[in-house]
Amino acid sequence: MRGVTESRPMLSQPASREVQSVRTAFRIVSLIQDLDGAKMNDLAEHLDLAKSTVHNYLGTLQSLGYVVERDGTYRLGLRFLTNGMAARHGLAVREAVTQALPGVAADLSRSVWWIVEEQGRGVFVDHATPDGDDPIYGRVGKRSYLHTHAPGKALLAAVPSETVEAVLDHHGLRAQTRETTTDRAAIRAELEDIRTRGFAASSGEAALGIHSVGVAFDGPAGYNHALGVFGLTHEFGAHTEERVSAVLESTVTDLEAQFAAEAV
Repeated sequence: MRGVTESRPMLSQPASREVQSVRTAFRIVSLIQDLDGAKMNDLAEHLDLAKSTVHNYLGTLQSLGYVVERDGTYRLGLRFLTNGMAARHGLAVREAVTQALPGVAADLSRSVWWIVEEQGRGVFVDHATPDGDDPIYGRVGKRSYLHTHAPGKALLAAVPSETVEAVLDHHGLRAQTRETTTDRAAIRAELEDIRTRGFAASSGEAALGIHSVGVAFDGPAGYNHALGVFGLTHEFGAHTEERVSAVLESTVTDLEAQFAAEAV
């Protein structure tokens, strides 16, 4: 992590007049995702809407390919995959980061994640795992709260304090587990330590028994990025944490040098 970067707004300004029907449609989409499929009655009950209203929304989403229905259960359509891939390809640093990930995973014999901040949340964009194993924690597309894991804390430590306060005001400090730091003064102190140390570490805050190490880096196109490694807590002694952080910092240094050269 290269210290505090220039202020980049993590949160966009809300529209002066929101379109309520659009918000409702995305509430339905989010609920279907959270429930891993849902029947119309379940959606109407969760959203406190009339079944006829939900039916109309579902019919529209289904006609556009964003929702599919089988045996009365509605699930997200594969059209979202097209949108998601387009969003990922739109990240200016995508090729450089995705090419770097396998080398980090092989060097550390651990899964490594590329996490991008968007709207004050951390989005798990891509990963590499040694020997193609499944990662211990995370999934592509996962959205997380920045204060709950090391890459997220590294991202917070890399922006000005007023930006941090705006994110905390907007999202709060939700407890993911009993170990999650939920006190603002404690978070502020931790972020100062991260800025001094150059990397972030977190244990049991995103999930009990999971330790993470993260390093933030700057990239073009107005996004804040981080690399993070997640593993079982009992596998992370001081030496392991030092080794992981050193590899991540070296990788970040190389990436930022590449971005700078390409910008010339």
